[in-house]
Amino acid sequence: MASLLIASCAVALCALVVVLAAEATAVGEVVPLTLLPQAALEKGAVCLDGSAPGYYWKHAGTPAAEKKWIVHQEGGGWCFTEEDCVKRSRTRLGSSKYFAENMTMLHNGFLSRDCKANPVFCDYNLVYMPYCDGGSFSGNRVDPVIYNGTKFYLRGKRILDAVFDEFADHFAQAEEFILTGCSAGGLATYLHADYPLDKLPKTVKYAVLADAGYFADVVNYIGKPAERTRMVGVYKMQNASSGVNQKCISATPVQDQWQCYFAQYTMPHIQSPVFALQSLYDFNQLKTVLNLPCIPPNCSDHYYQIFLHWRTTFLEVFSPFVNGTAKGSGVFADSCVEHCQSVADLHWNKGILVGGQTPHQTFYAWYFNSSTEQHTGREIDCPYPCNHHCPKYPPRNVGAWLGSNFGE
Repeated sequence: MASLLIASCAVALCALVVVLAAEATAVGEVVPLTLLPQAALEKGAVCLDGSAPGYYWKHAGTPAAEKKWIVHQEGGGWCFTEEDCVKRSRTRLGSSKYFAENMTMLHNGFLSRDCKANPVFCDYNLVYMPYCDGGSFSGNRVDPVIYNGTKFYLRGKRILDAVFDEFADHFAQAEEFILTGCSAGGLATYLHADYPLDKLPKTVKYAVLADAGYFADVVNYIGKPAERTRMVGVYKMQNASSGVNQKCISATPVQDQWQCYFAQYTMPHIQSPVFALQSLYDFNQLKTVLNLPCIPPNCSDHYYQIFLHWRTTFLEVFSPFVNGTAKGSGVFADSCVEHCQSVADLHWNKGILVGGQTPHQTFYAWYFNSSTEQHTGREIDCPYPCNHHCPKYPPRNVGAWLGSNFGE
């Protein structure tokens, strides 16, 4: 199953899907799929193949949590060309025809119902948005695209609108609300950080938890802007200008508005408090952004030095969190070669430590403004390989990472 999912991702960025599929357990209740109603489809809210999008709603575990919400945007890469989108439309990342009727993969990390593994947040309502638009829930292309006789749709922003419309009455009474996601869903979390604000009470406690979504607009190891080229292509193909932060769009010249598809350019325009959970050696970025052809310990000294320098490069664009210039921001940035850490128990609340804290403890201290000398809401790790709490096994999905062919 995991190999099939990896193959279906245009650039092997389906880490979230693979992680959840591999680590899912049968703990807790089974959560049924709900497809969006016909009225949403009539407004154009459809997956790549035109099928109805949906969601999984794990109801609050206690009466005290009935007005507390987590909305999770699933990740799974992007489609970069029309051909990619057609291929993707024939998988669960592009069609609800392949969605599971019942979800049993909502039981790890920040999404866990196990209150030992996920204290406090375990009982919150969880709305899990499966990913089927190929554009981080941002696309708004009016007309369908036809490639080699196959029609597909780029309507991620309309999917986002439709899901929030479904929960409008509930969200209007929310006492707490956390928007989250990882990988492509983590990017979506930055892009849509302020989106829920006018749908929630003014008294709500609102926060954003963005996991592994800070894809850097920097050149690769041979000096080419590979990531920019790819993501500008997605932005334009998806017609995403109306599906990203609108303050960023308003403040940016038309020819440069693609920048609003990157977290580093969007962050200065975000009003909401954002907590970044980010590996400083994210193995997806090592491949897709830096285009590094190896991963330690399987690198020559030349490539190992490039790998080590990546931290310096990344911290420069990660400056809103490094310097604390993002108002109210929190951060857990570790030196483990990882990707998507909020959705796995081992990473969220067990194994990885920075400053003696897990990601859960750091997020908790930040979210509840309960920072102490022992537990703060800001942790940035020392350079690799300083952190002895990092998992000793190869990073998840490393086989796909090493075996994939990325253009440089």
